[in-house]
Amino acid sequence: MQVSKIFVVIDPTTPNQIALARAADIARGTGIDIHAYICINENYSGVEDSAAMREAEVARHEAWLAGLIRPLVDSGLSVTAEVECKDDWREALAPAAARAKADLIVKESRRRTPLQRRFLKTADWILLRNVECPVLLVKSLRQGPLTHILAAVNLNARDAAHQALTEIVIESSRALADSTGAELHAVNAYADQMHFVHPPDLAKRLGIDRARAHVMQGEPENVIAEVANNLGSPLVVISSVARRGVSAAIVGNTAERILDTLDCDVLTIIRSPA
Repeated sequence: MQVSKIFVVIDPTTPNQIALARAADIARGTGIDIHAYICINENYSGVEDSAAMREAEVARHEAWLAGLIRPLVDSGLSVTAEVECKDDWREALAPAAARAKADLIVKESRRRTPLQRRFLKTADWILLRNVECPVLLVKSLRQGPLTHILAAVNLNARDAAHQALTEIVIESSRALADSTGAELHAVNAYADQMHFVHPPDLAKRLGIDRARAHVMQGEPENVIAEVANNLGSPLVVISSVARRGVSAAIVGNTAERILDTLDCDVLTIIRSPA
């Protein structure tokens, strides 16, 4: 991935901004720009002088955000800030990232129940379906350097979109491992013996030792979670075909289903369907 600008989703309800911290870790020493974004979800309809009220709230959050990013600016990072007010902050994220010309979106992901992920349009759900750049969903503030990267691939993919995504995941994971010095692993789930993937083939495809190629039968989200948990706290790199409309509501998304089974960061590579 070629990243020149990181779009960070700021949570205005807490001073603990783990997404901003992770973006700063990535940008430090690289010349990458950071764009910190807040959307306040306030509805002032029916309020007397609603325009003035909205303007005051935006100004208040701008001052708070300026103080939040000041230590990063003082340390030499290039950080810009944006605050806007919309009726639905979740729907505002993707358009704002596109306006900022972001190459990578970083957002904290909070634990949800399977029913919430399935039936509620969470911010993660909406974001993964409406952007076409990679999304790094941060689960915890990792201490120390990244030690393991786990590339989740599907060597059985037959359609062009998923084959292309597999190649992007492999190349992105290799590049990340080279740049960070982290140990690269790969995981491939398969449904049945008809779709078995030989571990040496997986290892060869990624250019890694056989011991780092993990092949298991089962649902992808369960297999990926088991391998990731065994590795400790890796960065999991996974792919997703962006879906909109009816298919978005019906078709499950492995990237979303896996979020609540992991306590580590998940980098999702997104591609629109052909």
